Amino acid sequence: MPARHLARPAVAPRRRAAAAGSGVLALLLLAVGLALAPAPAAAAAATSMLRLAQLSPDQGDLELTVSSVANPDDTVLIAALGYGELSDYRTVEAGDYVIATRPAGSTEPPMVSKTISVQPGTTTTVATVGPRAEGAVTSFTDDLTAPDPTQARVRVINAAPPATQLDVRGPSGEQIAGALALGAAGPYTTLAPGETRLSVGPVGAPAAELPVTLNANEVSSIVLTSGDGGLKARVVVDAGGPSVVPPGPVHAGFGGAAIEAGPYRAVSSTVLVVLAAAAALMSARFARSR
Repeated sequence: MPARHLARPAVAPRRRAAAAGSGVLALLLLAVGLALAPAPAAAAAATSMLRLAQLSPDQGDLELTVSSVANPDDTVLIAALGYGELSDYRTVEAGDYVIATRPAGSTEPPMVSKTISVQPGTTTTVATVGPRAEGAVTSFTDDLTAPDPTQARVRVINAAPPATQLDVRGPSGEQIAGALALGAAGPYTTLAPGETRLSVGPVGAPAAELPVTLNANEVSSIVLTSGDGGLKARVVVDAGGPSVVPPGPVHAGFGGAAIEAGPYRAVSSTVLVVLAAAAALMSARFARSR
């Protein structure tokens, strides 16, 4: 009888296809894993933050906008604020920005007030000060360094005309800000948390007692304003909580969704990279098989 030759299964093409598929899967898993990897610490430290403040009683409710000098149509921050109010912080890229103002609810063209330069890794408050006719804008460099968890860290902002300078003292008579100019921010200091009273008045004149409530492990700005009822003190929390972070929305860029960096993101990235390595090994084994 003639010998029968049994055809062997054509496994080589299947193995080549499996090797190719495993290789593609490895590349995809590696790409996604690297994309989810947390940003380097140096990049995080370079993030800049900006907020707006309306510190002029003569200007009433204002709409303030921040636009890029390089691209004027790119408005990165807009806020409608009343006298003595501050907006939340917003992350911005380092660069030059134009600050413009107009009455809240108005359709008149905004009035360009000032161009500012935001440096990498800085936190800044941009504020309107002085009469509307002058349209003055100033900026303060904020320091959100955490206090001792059992203490409160504060600074005073003088937005209380008509006095051109104010002395501010703590409950024990300690100086918090001396001869603080109108439209200026004083140095940071540490106070005990809880209800307390500040002594505030023009240089060399009788002072008023202003009550404030401070919370432990928070950085705050105490905004001094004036009106028919005299001087007032408003506490604005700049940063607080376990990690002392700014309140309100802080976005990773504008117009795009961002995955929050954190332990879960780091774990997801590691798992995907490990799976990519496993897929690469499978691809190599299939490719070596004959």
